[in-house]
Amino acid sequence: MISFKNIFENNRGQTIVESLVGFALIAVVGSAFVGGMVALRNTTKDTVIMSSSEKQISDIAENIKAGVENYQVNFDYSESAGAILDVNNLPMAWDNGRIAPRESCKECAGTYGYTIQPYESYRGLYKVTLRMTHKTWAEKGEPFRDYIFVVSAK
Repeated sequence: MISFKNIFENNRGQTIVESLVGFALIAVVGSAFVGGMVALRNTTKDTVIMSSSEKQISDIAENIKAGVENYQVNFDYSESAGAILDVNNLPMAWDNGRIAPRESCKECAGTYGYTIQPYESYRGLYKVTLRMTHKTWAEKGEPFRDYIFVVSAK
């Protein structure tokens, strides 16, 4: 017959080695979990920034498309659109939720400019080259992005 006295006498508790092994296992699992959460948070933050930037770019392009017939087009074919849209001379500044002239928005993360070039063979069609810069793109070795689309004047 087993008495309560024998049960408590055999139950000595954990040794220091068992405690350290348990603590090490908890630390490994915890650090993996925390590392995963930090990586997930950074990925989510980058995705939100990229998504809002792409929406801003889309809004700028749509505004140009919608009002192309309101612009007077003076395009010089002796210069390419790339030469006209020098990154250092782009006239507009942009950031998430903000568009302003470059001089009035020194803290904006990007700049942009565009050209509207008529197609000689197709009356009423225009090639728009939108050149945009952003600080995060430059950090990744991409000084600018060109968005080229064709619009028709109504």
